[in-house]
Amino acid sequence: MPVVLDKGLAVTTRELASAAGVAEGTLFRVFESKDDLVLAAGRSVFARRDHLDRLAAVDLALPLEQRLVAVVEILQDVMARIHRVLVTFESDKDKLGNPRTLVDPEVFARSEALMAAVLESDADRFRLPVAEVVRILRSLTMAGVHPVGMGAPLQPRQIVDILLHGVLEAQRNSVDTGMDVGTGPPHPKSG
Repeated sequence: MPVVLDKGLAVTTRELASAAGVAEGTLFRVFESKDDLVLAAGRSVFARRDHLDRLAAVDLALPLEQRLVAVVEILQDVMARIHRVLVTFESDKDKLGNPRTLVDPEVFARSEALMAAVLESDADRFRLPVAEVVRILRSLTMAGVHPVGMGAPLQPRQIVDILLHGVLEAQRNSVDTGMDVGTGPPHPKSG
């Protein structure tokens, strides 16, 4: 993978064979062409499942914030790998395939279920369903690690803080903002 991520389809069979520690001819016993091998390597990142074990291992006895930080760290690793492949294959994205279809729906569903399980014991603390909190967490994490964003990527603790507490100061109240912080959508100011 390192040589594929470094060079994409421009990699040579000599470089691939050297990285794999095999003779060049050995590559073609499994793959019809160099491009088939490189694309298979790129697509393999979308098929990885190791994050599922990491999500399942999050200690449910930890406080909510610590559990969420652990989940964000795992998501950041997954998203960084996938983003690296997408950048590498940017000019060949039609050959690589649609990222949404490259991710196994069963792996995605299992990932969502494991994240929901991490949050379930605090479901009564959320004003949104756990599935929606997971979706927002995933979206914030994706946006926070994207290298095109302004400034440095968001750190896991920043993402968790934004998810749980937003960006308003704690002392702000409904008179100042027109809404009750943490209780739902804005309410019209009275009188």
